[in-house]
Amino acid sequence: MSTIHSILKQYWGFDAFRPLQEEIIHSVLQGNDTLALLPTGGGKSICFQVPALAKEGLCIVVSPLIALMKDQVQNLNSKGIKAAAVFSGLGVRETDTLLNNCTYGNYRFLYISPERLATEEFRTRMQQMKVSLLAVDEAHCISQWGYDFRPPYLRIAEVREQLKNIPVIALTATATPKVVEDIQEKLLFRKRNVFRKSFVRANLSYVVRQTGNKEQALLDILAKVNGSAVVYVRNRKKTKNFSDFLNRHNVKADFYHAGLDTDTRSRKQEEWIKNKTRVICCTNAFGMGIDKPDVRLVVHMDLPDSPEAYFQEAGRAGRDEKKAFAVQLVESNDLISLGEKLNDNFPETDFVKEVYERFFSGQRIAYHAGANESFDLDVGAFSSAQQWNPVRVLSAFKILEQQKILFLTDGVEHGSQVRIIASKDVLYKFQVEHKTLEPLLKFILRTSEGVFEDYVKTDETTIASRLKVTTDEVIRQLTVLDKRNILSYRPSKNKPQVILLQNRVPKEALRLDEKFIAARKADYEERLQAMRQYLTDNKTCRTRLLVQYFGETPPQDCGICDVCVARKRAGMSAKEFSEIVYRVENVLKDCALEPQIFYEKLNLKRESLNTTLEYLLEAGRITKTDEGAIQWVK
Repeated sequence: MSTIHSILKQYWGFDAFRPLQEEIIHSVLQGNDTLALLPTGGGKSICFQVPALAKEGLCIVVSPLIALMKDQVQNLNSKGIKAAAVFSGLGVRETDTLLNNCTYGNYRFLYISPERLATEEFRTRMQQMKVSLLAVDEAHCISQWGYDFRPPYLRIAEVREQLKNIPVIALTATATPKVVEDIQEKLLFRKRNVFRKSFVRANLSYVVRQTGNKEQALLDILAKVNGSAVVYVRNRKKTKNFSDFLNRHNVKADFYHAGLDTDTRSRKQEEWIKNKTRVICCTNAFGMGIDKPDVRLVVHMDLPDSPEAYFQEAGRAGRDEKKAFAVQLVESNDLISLGEKLNDNFPETDFVKEVYERFFSGQRIAYHAGANESFDLDVGAFSSAQQWNPVRVLSAFKILEQQKILFLTDGVEHGSQVRIIASKDVLYKFQVEHKTLEPLLKFILRTSEGVFEDYVKTDETTIASRLKVTTDEVIRQLTVLDKRNILSYRPSKNKPQVILLQNRVPKEALRLDEKFIAARKADYEERLQAMRQYLTDNKTCRTRLLVQYFGETPPQDCGICDVCVARKRAGMSAKEFSEIVYRVENVLKDCALEPQIFYEKLNLKRESLNTTLEYLLEAGRITKTDEGAIQWVK
C-alpha cells in the first residue's frame, strides 16, 4: 500500500486518498473484478490510474467520449506518464504508430473507443501487448437500462475472453440498482463486487424554482450566490443568447458548446477555470473531465430528461465540499414539454426507416453497399433540409445505433488532411500540364512523408505563407485537385460521424427489434416520471428524492435544500410541513381564493401556515392574482 501512496504523491501531489479510493485500488491490485460507483467529482480516474501504475504493463481504458480521452491523455502526458488514444477519425498510419507505441514503447495507458476495441485488427494487435488492467469508463453505457446505452460496449466481454486472468474495473457516476447488476453481468464479473459511495452531497443545496421569467430569475440567483457558476441549456444557440444577456447585465459570462473548435473551447474553459469568466453558459458538452472545485452554483434553464443527467451535471457544484447550490428553473410549459420528450425520443418505426433511407440516399450509397464507411453527420442541416424536428432525427439515429445498424461518434475533430490518390505517372503528367498548381503539389510531396499510402496532416496557412499566396487560394487549389482526382482533401472539421455497420438495404427490408425499442421506451418513461416527481414534489427533501432513485435510503433529510430550509424556518417536522403543503395544494387546485376564505378553509396555526406560504411563493408554486387572490401554479 505504501507504493500506491507514493504514486499518488509523485504524480498527483496528494497525501491521502478520497473516501473509497484506497479500498477500490486495493481490490483491483488483488486481481478482483471491481465496479466503482462514485458520483461526479468522486475521483474515478485515480481508481484505475494508480493501480495501473503500480502494476507492470499497459492499462486499456474504454471510453465513449473522444474529448474526454484527449483530455486524460494530455493530463497523463503532462505528468510524464506515457499514454495514447485511438478512436474513430484517426488515419491508418497514425493508428498503427500509436498501437506500435503501446506494444513496444513502454506506454502505460491506451484509451480506446468501444467501436475500435471491437475490430479484429485491434484484437490481433492487443495480443502482442502486455495488458495488466482493463478499465471501462462510463460503464452504464453497457446496459440497455442505462440512460446512455451504447451497443459497442457489449463487445467488451469478447475482449475479456482474450485477456485471461486480467481484472476489469468498471466506473460510473450514475447507475440505478438494475443497471449496477446489468454492468457486472455484461462484463462477465467472476463475482459481484461493488464499491458504492453515498449519493448524498451534504454541502449541495438542491432548489427547484417555478418562475414566469427565467432570465430575471437567473439574475436574481447570481446576485444572491457569489462565485463561479455554470448555466446549462439545451442547445447551442441558447448558450450564446444567455451569455450575451448576462454580459448586458454586467455579469461576466461566456458560452461553450461542442461546435466550437478546440482552441476556442480550451481558451473559454481556461478563462472560466481561472475565474476570469464568472459564468459559463453551456450545453451538456461542458464539464466532462473538468476538475474545478470552487463552483458555487449550477443553474439548469431547461429540464434534463433523466435524474441521471441532472445529478451528474448538478454535481459539478461544490466539489471543494463548501456550500454550493444546484437550481432548476421551471416555467409552466416545461412540464408539458417534458411529456413531449417521450415521443420525440422514440419516434415511430416508419420515421426511423425514413431517416435511414434519406440520409444514406443523400450520401449516394447504393443498396447492398457501404458497410464500414463513415459519413459526417450535421443533424441540424439534414433535419432542416427534410423539414423535420432535429430532436426526432437524432433519436432515430440513436435507435438505429442501438439496433447495431450504424454507429455514432461524438465530434471527430482533426486538422486538414491530404492523400495523393493519382498514380505517379498521372501525377507527373498533371504537373506538366497545370503549372499554376505545380508549386502546391511539389510542396505537399516534399513535406508529407507517406502521402501516397495514407492521409497526412497539412496546414493551409503554413502552405500559403511558404508559397506567398493567400490561405483562401490554397484551399481553392486543394479543392480543384480533389475534384480532378489528383488528391483527396479533407478540410479541418469537428463533426459527429455515422459509421454504417452493414450494407445499406431498402427501407422496406430494414429489420428493427420493436420489442427492444418498446422496453427502452418504457424505461425512459420511468425516468421522465422520476424527473417530474423531483420537479413537482414540494413536500419531500430534494436530496432524498434524488438518492432514492439510485437505490439509496438516506438516514435523514439533507436540511439544506429549498424544502428542508422552508420546513426548518417554520419550526415544523417533515410530516407537519408535508401535510400543510398538501392541504394548501388541495384547497387551491381548482380555483383561486381570497385570503380570508383561504385561511378559514385551512384553519391552521397562522405562523406555520405563513412560513409555508412564503416558501411556496418563493418557489413559484403559488402566486397572487391582480385582485389579491391566492392561486396554485399548475
